Amino acid sequence: MHVGELLLLLADIRPNTAVFYNQNGEPLPITAITWTKPDVEAPAALLHVGTPGHPRRQWELIALLKEPNRPQDQILVVTKDGPIPIFGFRLVQRHIWLG
Repeated sequence: MHVGELLLLLADIRPNTAVFYNQNGEPLPITAITWTKPDVEAPAALLHVGTPGHPRRQWELIALLKEPNRPQDQILVVTKDGPIPIFGFRLVQRHIWLG
């Protein structure tokens, strides 16, 4: 999934909805976002998980992903096993679970 696609999908979700990464059925909070350099072969937005940590909210994720000129960047979650691409999300108990 690309940044622009995720932004469109998140637009209809309540702003205070917490964002998690679904790792084998366990929700890990998305706590930070960084970017690769734009001139690398596959530029990406890197979502970092943290436990414990305060999960970002929908509005925070949107604000941080609205990096100018990067709507085609991939979205990767950085885990202890390495970066994992995001293919979508689902709503679970009023939370966003990326997966």
